[in-house]
Formats: sequence, structure tokens, C-alpha cells
Amino acid sequence: MEDKPISVHQLSYLTFLLLIGSALVYVPSEAAGQSAWISTILALIPGIFILYTVIRLQSIFPNYRISQISTMVLGKVPGTILNMIFLWSVFLFALSLIHEIAILLKIIYPVMPRTILYPILLLTCIYCLYQGLTVLGRLGELFIWGSLVFIILGIFIVLPLVNLSHLTPILSGWKPLLAGALYAADWPFDEIVILGFFLPLISDLNENKKKFYYWYLIGGLVLIIFDVEIFAILGTELSQLFSFPLFEVFRVAGFGEFRRVEIAFLILWFITGITAIILYYQSLNFLIQDIFALKDYKALIIPIGLCLVVFPLYMFPSDIIYQSLGYKYIPIYTFPINLLYPAIILLAAKIRGVPH
Repeated sequence: MEDKPISVHQLSYLTFLLLIGSALVYVPSEAAGQSAWISTILALIPGIFILYTVIRLQSIFPNYRISQISTMVLGKVPGTILNMIFLWSVFLFALSLIHEIAILLKIIYPVMPRTILYPILLLTCIYCLYQGLTVLGRLGELFIWGSLVFIILGIFIVLPLVNLSHLTPILSGWKPLLAGALYAADWPFDEIVILGFFLPLISDLNENKKKFYYWYLIGGLVLIIFDVEIFAILGTELSQLFSFPLFEVFRVAGFGEFRRVEIAFLILWFITGITAIILYYQSLNFLIQDIFALKDYKALIIPIGLCLVVFPLYMFPSDIIYQSLGYKYIPIYTFPINLLYPAIILLAAKIRGVPH
């Protein structure tokens, strides 16, 4: 692990793209209605804890991935079992994200079946992964500023449509607020745990770790602003009715005769979404490599890619089934796993007397 193919700047940019790419399709906190933006603020807290934990683990065990640290501090058998439990969580997130991006692309290509869209998405990821980890860091540099331009442009384009009266009453019920916070905490904020696989690939972490917190909070701020605009423009009922509320917000925006603004913003959805998929894909490569003690992860790229194509076809045969089952119940498994996985490892490290 002596080679450091990714810089701190690149990985911090990828942190931002991971958050945005995972949450631009649906609104994770929509269960809270007009208080969704408050739920998103609350959801930031578990993510900050996870981010602190994975950075702390890396400072204690430099040059080791979180899955390798797991077996070091827990022992080979317990650590491997914990890694396998976490593997299923990462796999579920990857499947969900691939399905969501494919469903969004069907808006442009409505007659193209998912059996074609999934391989197209995965072939793009496979090409990037075979180019090496250096390319992954460069993707962060390449996509970050274009994404920010689209995000800022999108925020200001829809401002004239905002009606703040749609955001009242605030805090109408604690149960919807808590449900929205739970979903948003699980997706996208606790996804930050996969940074534990990439932190060993950078140098000068201790001197530059604040950059990860900055870009994490910037990503959270963007999602809060979009929550406010979605519910202030569409209202609670329409926001929860539409499958892609942010897409609908851009659809109603326009400049005089120039309509269909949302088509231009599909570029933003695609580049951030494909970046998030690549990060999950590479995380699966690292995790399975460590579970089975393989020398090289590249032999896993094609087999894992085939699984990522086949599994969502059977697990999510339609968008309706995904929203009624997967979207509702996946967080029940993934949220506690992603929250506890790094926490258990850090606690075990301190119990074993690792210097801190």
C-alpha cells in the first residue's frame, strides 16, 4: 500500500460527488414532508460520526483498509464475519443506485429495457476500474467543478418558482420528521463509510483531514437547499407523488421559449451517479479481495459486474416494487450496519490498547 495514487483533494471531491450522486434521483427525507430539510440537517450528524470514525481508524492504522483493520483488531474469524455482513450492505447500496440511475435514464430512452441499460452503466464503470485507481482520482477533479456549476445554476434557475408558504407548518409531527431523518441518514450520509477503503490511497491525511469535513458539509448543504426548493415549489403532495421530484422541479422551470431545462441537468445526474457507482464498485472489489485474501482485485471486476447486472433484475423487477419494498426496508438493514461497522472496529482497537 505504499503507492498513493489519489490525492487528498481528489478524494475529498469524490466525497462530495458520492453524496450528491446518491441522493439526486429521489428525496431521501421526503417522509418528513415540508420539514424534509430539517430531517436532512439531523441526518448529517450520524454521517459526521462515521466520517470521524473512519478517519480516526486510518490515523491509527495507516496504509490499511477498514476491512483489513477489522481482522487485525477483532481476529480473523470475527473480523471476516463482520466484513461479510458489511459486504451485503455495500452490495445493496450498489444495486439500489444502479437501479435508480437506470430508471432515470428510461425517461430519455423509454423503450430501452433495463437488461440493456444495466450493462451500459456497468461497462462504463468496468472501463474506469481497469484504468486504475489514478483514473478514479482524476474523475473527481474532472467532475467536481462541472457539477458545482450545474448545481449552482439549478438552484438559481428555480428560485422564482419558490413559494415559502408550502413549507408551513414546520415540525407538524415528530414521527415523519424522525422517519425522514432515518432515511436521509442512511442514504446518502452513512454511505461515507466506504471512504475507509480509499483513505489508505492518499498521503498527508492528518494534515488535510478537514477537507473531507468541508466537502461533506457542502454536499449536505446542497441537499438541504434542494429539499427546500422541491417542497417550496411542488408542495408536499406533489413532491411525494412524483418519483423524481427534483427532475419535475427543473421540468417546470424555463426561460421564455426555452423549455425542457431538465434535459440539460441529466448531465449532472449522470456524472455524479456514475461516480457514486464506481466508488461502490471499487469498494466491493477491495472488500471481497480482503475477505478471501486475494493478491489482486482486478480479477474480481468482471464477476462482480455480472452480479451487479443480474441481481437488480430479480430483486427489483419494477420501479413500483423497488419503492414499496427496497426503498422502504433496505435502510432497516443498511443503516445500523454502516453506523456500527466502523464503530465496532474502533472500539475493539481501543479495548486492545492501540495507542491513540
